[in-house]
Amino acid sequence: MAPTKKTEATTKETEAPAAKVTKKNASSKSKDDASSKKHPKGALTAYLCFIRENREAIAADETHKGFMKAAGAAWKALEDKSQYEEMAKEDKERFEREMASYNPGK
Repeated sequence: MAPTKKTEATTKETEAPAAKVTKKNASSKSKDDASSKKHPKGALTAYLCFIRENREAIAADETHKGFMKAAGAAWKALEDKSQYEEMAKEDKERFEREMASYNPGK
């Protein structure tokens, strides 16, 4: 009996599926190498310094729908931002020091 199209189709289905093609990791370095040469964290802005210090008070504010809206309103209402600008300046200096000593290594 000659094979029909139907039987040919079923034999193809029973064959093992082709192996999946996976992408290799972008870096083939070991985790020890990657952890020892981490990029320094970026400098914080005055706004982020403000949020860091006042997170609980901002979160407790029930007048706004979301945290970021409440934080933005509190920052806008703040008259003297010099304290947070000074903190941001210090953090920027820290970042520049760390970047000067950072060697990404290839």
